[in-house]
Formats: sequence, structure tokens, C-alpha cells
Amino acid sequence: MKDIDFINTFFNIIYQNELAYMRDLMSSYEYTHAFCQWLKKRNISCFLLDQLTKEDFQLFSKRLKAEDIDHILHIPFSAMLRDMADQYQKATHILYLPGFSSQPCFKKNYTSYHDVYIYIVEDIFQRKDLSFFDPFPAFFCAMNHADLWPGVLIFNQYNQIFTSIQNEEEWNQLFKHIDLGDNLFDIYNDYQNDSYFIQLSDLHLGKNKRQRGLMQLYNSLDYIIPLLQSHQQLKFLITGDLMESPNRKNMYLANDFMNSLKKKYKANVTFILGNHDVIVHGFNMARNQKSKVIAYLLGESVRVLENEKIILIKMDTTSEGNLARGKVGQRQLNEIDDELAAIDNLESYTIILMLHHHVYPITKAQFIKSKWHERTFINRIVETSKVLVDAPILIDWIKKRNIQYIFHGHKHLPFFRSQGQRYYIGAGSATGGLKESQSRYISYNIVKYNTLEKKMKTCMIFYDDKAKAERQRVEVYLFREDEENENC
Repeated sequence: MKDIDFINTFFNIIYQNELAYMRDLMSSYEYTHAFCQWLKKRNISCFLLDQLTKEDFQLFSKRLKAEDIDHILHIPFSAMLRDMADQYQKATHILYLPGFSSQPCFKKNYTSYHDVYIYIVEDIFQRKDLSFFDPFPAFFCAMNHADLWPGVLIFNQYNQIFTSIQNEEEWNQLFKHIDLGDNLFDIYNDYQNDSYFIQLSDLHLGKNKRQRGLMQLYNSLDYIIPLLQSHQQLKFLITGDLMESPNRKNMYLANDFMNSLKKKYKANVTFILGNHDVIVHGFNMARNQKSKVIAYLLGESVRVLENEKIILIKMDTTSEGNLARGKVGQRQLNEIDDELAAIDNLESYTIILMLHHHVYPITKAQFIKSKWHERTFINRIVETSKVLVDAPILIDWIKKRNIQYIFHGHKHLPFFRSQGQRYYIGAGSATGGLKESQSRYISYNIVKYNTLEKKMKTCMIFYDDKAKAERQRVEVYLFREDEENENC
């Protein structure tokens, strides 16, 4: 049990995310007891929580609501939590995050200062284990800027900002601003260089059971996107299998979906083909029908985003592939080279490669249990064989053109891998292709790009359970040139 867990539970109570905080409180007697001790250290009243016994927990389930506790134990449990929320909801809070080293924690010896509440996370974070459950809304700002840790998250009910605090002088300067009554949100609001990409993949529109996942995706995006602070236009990268199969109805569904993203979120949308976008009932379409789909949905092979100085290469891995296994082909590489050669000052752009099929074998996140057949030697060989037919040729081509960022889909499994200072970012299914026990996860990625440095900074991988059997999970990865990242 860590400080960040208690802080997250507390603020889910304050901002009334009942599903999240009740999951925490009902997880075990030990957790709730430890949470009460944390509250007491901050002089926060938790009398009714503290009165819960181990015997009481035998009456509870993990899906209880606060009002259910009222009825089971005949106590005003839900009213106590509402009172706690009312007391702290309108206040300004400062959360200090120490970062990834053993450097000293610059802090004052109090928990409030001039009506500002201060929280200290003393546990050092591990870069390879930045995984969070049901993060409270403002904490998304801190996760977006994990590349700036150590620092402070400053937030209230309506605003949130994160600023790096690297030394005691900067820490003291923060308190000087508080002393003077300065508006912290104006002083530390410096996001003009941040730009965001949301990677979606493998939606399989037209498949009936994906419709519920699509609604969950919209709900999740509606919640997350307002928390992304940027002066740049939001960009969606869709890495294939937008449709279950390319019939007329599904093509209209795909077009309507992309138009919805553009209008609803005022976003720029870029799409590539996946194997399901060009096959009908397991067979490649006739060449003339397939070319119509490509012309309708794919468009240009190279797209330039001039504001961010980014070039998007939209590679088609379905043109020579066999069903689920893709291929790039030397002819396509030559054609892309010709298009790149026509761009003036090519070296001043950051190049992002989009393709559907994966370049390296994909592994599941550690929290997703592997089925027995997935652990066999034969299966590992089969999985290795599912990467691109000409993956070695593509990898060599990527290295020679110094392409650092490669986005793909296909396997329905989120994936983050660094290989020689190149990053391979795989998206899961945005409508829910990942099953675990009773859970059905939709998954998508949010990547922060710094327009000044021309580099990707953070990648957040979201797991949202359609069945609501499990908590939302967010894993954060850093794009770092000085170390290797483990596979997701």
C-alpha cells in the first residue's frame, strides 16, 4: 500500500467517483484500515470508516454502493463521504510527485498552507512500473507529464496543471507565490509546446458485439480529451481494421465514425488499412474492389502536418499479405522514398510510420493472464511467424531513414517497445477485443509530442472494462533516449 493509492482513493471520494472509491474501500479490511490511518495523519475525520470491522467486511461485496452500507449496517456511511467531499471539493490542492531517483523530497512540515492543501508522495516511482488504477481526473495531467517528474500537480475542481520542481529553490518559489496570493494556474500554465495523438485500432465496425464497445469508447474519450491541455489540434491515428469487412454498409459506418471524431473533438484524423478492411469472409477481395476501398479510405501515402513539422507515412501492409499476416513489399518502400525525396528540408521533420501489422512479436501486459495454449513452445513459434513477412527488410529501411516512431495495431494487444532508440507502439482494440475472466477491455493510447524538441514524451495506454468488472487501468511509458523500455 502506497501513498499514491490512498491519495487516489481520497480524491475519488472528493470528486465523487463512487465506482472507483468503493472498489478500493471494499477491496479488503486491511486496505480500508490503512486508508483510515492515512486520513488521521492529515486530521481528516473518518469515524465511520474506522469503525468497520473484519466481520463487517464478510457482509460486503466489491460491487457495493455507499448507500448499500447505510442499509446493511444502519449507519450514515454515504452521508459521511458526502460531507468529506463538500469540505475539500472547492479547495486548491498541491500533490508532490518525487520522480524516479532517490533525490531529496523538498517539502514543508505541514499539510496545509494559506488554504492550500499539500500532499507528499514519498515512494520513489519505477519507470518500468507506472501503472495506475482508476486515477482521479486531475491525475491525468500528472501522468501526461511524467517526463517532467519530480514536480507538483496543482489542481482544484475546475483546473489542473503540472510543473516540474527540480530543486529546493523552485520549491520555495512555489510557496512565495502562495504567500503573495498569486494565481498558480496562470503562473505555471505552460503547455504551448504540447501536442497529443490518440491511437485507435481494430474497431471492427459492423460487428454487432462491438457496438457497446464503441459507446464505451466515446464515453471514455469524452472524459479524457477535455483533460488534455494543448494549443495544438488533437490528432487521431487509426492503425487499421476499422471495419469487420469492407461492404458498403461498413464503409459508411467507418466514414461516419471518422467524421464524428473530426466534428466532436475538432480533431485531425489519419487512417490506414488493416487486413479486415480488405478481406471478405477470410478471402482477399478482387483487385478492382480492393483498390476502391484503398482509394476511398486510405488516400495519400505520405501526409505532412506542417504546424507540428511531422510527416506521417501511411504504409499499406495488406497489399501483398496473406490474410492475418502482412507484407510491405519493396515496391511500396521505393514509392514512399520517392515521395519523401520530394519534400523540402526533410531533415527538419519528425517522421512517424503507421502500419497495421506488427514488426516484432507481441506480448500481453503482465496483468492479463496467459491461457495455457499461449504458453506452449509451438504457440511462441506461431506468434513469431505472424509478424510481417518482410519485417527484417522494413526494420533495415526504418533504421536507414532514422524513423523513431512506429505505430501499429492488428493483435488487439497494447504494446510499447524501444529498440535501438526506436519506439514501436501497438494499440489494442478500441472497441474491446481483449478478454480476461469477466472483463472485456477496450484499449487505446494517448501520446504526448513536444513540438519544440520534436520528440514524443509520454505514452498512456488505457484499459477500460466494458463489463465494469475491473477498474480502469492506465499504464504510462516514457520515451527516453538513455534507456531501454520493457515490453508492455
